[in-house]
Amino acid sequence: MNQSKSLGVLMREVRVRVVNISRVGTLLESSKRMAVGTLGRLRLRMADGEYIEDIEVVRCDAVEGGDGFHIGMRFLFTTSRHAQSIRSALARSDTPRSAAIETSRTM
Repeated sequence: MNQSKSLGVLMREVRVRVVNISRVGTLLESSKRMAVGTLGRLRLRMADGEYIEDIEVVRCDAVEGGDGFHIGMRFLFTTSRHAQSIRSALARSDTPRSAAIETSRTM
């Protein structure tokens, strides 16, 4: 018997604070833990608009003496740099105002 497999994606939004950011990745602080290997989309608000980048969580450590977590993410170069990519915004040297992550987990 040939059974087809179903694929589902669960999305959630997590508010974060940008600790450090570069053209290849970012370090964020959040009250929520994130599993290493989690894939998602980072939305970053800057002075001139909102920018996005696909990401992968590469580390998640408890903040020493605090309640939150430091989450290291690398940008996934799934698209070329475009007008709304975080990489483009960083090339113009804008400063992030706030950020949110939409994470997905394949089920």
